[in-house]
Amino acid sequence: MHQDWPVIILNSHYDVVPAPIDEWTVDPFGADRKDGKIFGRGTQDMKCVCIQYIESIRKLHSIDPKFQPQRTIHLIFVPDEEIGGSGMQAFLSSTLYKSMPGIALALDEGLASMDDTYSLFYGERLPWWVEVTATGKTGHGSRFISSTAVEQIIGVTNRALAFRSAQRDVLHGSNGTQEQHADHSNCAHAVAAKRQRKMFAGKMTLGDVTSLNVTTLEAGVRVGDTFAYNCVPPVAKATFDIRISPHVEPSEIGNMVDNWCRECSASPDEGYKVGWKSVLGPMQYSHALTKTDDTNPWFRVFEDDMTRMGHKIVPQVFPAATDSRFLRQLGIKAFGFSPMRNTQIMLHENDEYLEEDVFIEGIEVYVGLIIALGSVSHLDMK
Repeated sequence: MHQDWPVIILNSHYDVVPAPIDEWTVDPFGADRKDGKIFGRGTQDMKCVCIQYIESIRKLHSIDPKFQPQRTIHLIFVPDEEIGGSGMQAFLSSTLYKSMPGIALALDEGLASMDDTYSLFYGERLPWWVEVTATGKTGHGSRFISSTAVEQIIGVTNRALAFRSAQRDVLHGSNGTQEQHADHSNCAHAVAAKRQRKMFAGKMTLGDVTSLNVTTLEAGVRVGDTFAYNCVPPVAKATFDIRISPHVEPSEIGNMVDNWCRECSASPDEGYKVGWKSVLGPMQYSHALTKTDDTNPWFRVFEDDMTRMGHKIVPQVFPAATDSRFLRQLGIKAFGFSPMRNTQIMLHENDEYLEEDVFIEGIEVYVGLIIALGSVSHLDMK
């Protein structure tokens, strides 16, 4: 083993989202086996991968007790991925990370594939959590008060929902409603998405468009545990969960939200206006992607070994956010990969499960990948 070579990272997070017990037909933390399936919160996201890493190494040493990769391989298990990634951030601040001779390649979580291929994620959409605040005139609910906060926040929200509809139509290939929604600042994004559709011969995934969801709406004058229903609130807020596709410049999304706020501000000179800010801290304005061509020899090693095992991989953009984004932002090559094919996507759902044979096959896949990736000696990945 060459301890001075850049290492391989096999990362996984062991935290999971809540599981409302009364909405499950089995114990969500019981790992029940039934009808060839393993039920439990995290069976797909992503305790399956945590265990597959360990079991693949166990199998390697049962086959050859003397097996040792030429390149050091670290298994990393982190918490708090589901709430923002503080676990990975802590690792990147640790003395362990700082003592490493560099990271050649990192593997992290992916998604199940519903066909016979495996999904390989080379990037992901930027997560923007945006809080929009409107300030307006207040007064008695019996009057026609102008420039209210609620009017302004609804204006912005309607524009956000129109953008959402346009992107959804592009993803699913609808044309009629797309033209109806593409008459303002979302037009550039619709055009970009249509261009991507042509590139992919119509086979687009969620990661190829920018999604937006209104996640909270807040207004009202509170009086103890209730509201003053006859009082027009001076402030109204909304939050948007925006996931920006790598095919769109993030600054365009920022400009778009700026325009919405400007258009919906009732009387800025009087202080009755709309503004927005990031909830996640400093805004990220650049995508970090891992190459999936001949300029990245690690992709070739990965693809060649999957082909040797008789598997096909489909590179794509991850639709949500994972810990890989912190690695890619540092210039580290990272792929999202969970070896689950012919599998219904069940992450975060009630009665989440994984087929036993899919889980076992995933162990075999990692056995091959660990041998292949750990044996590469001729790549300079500094």
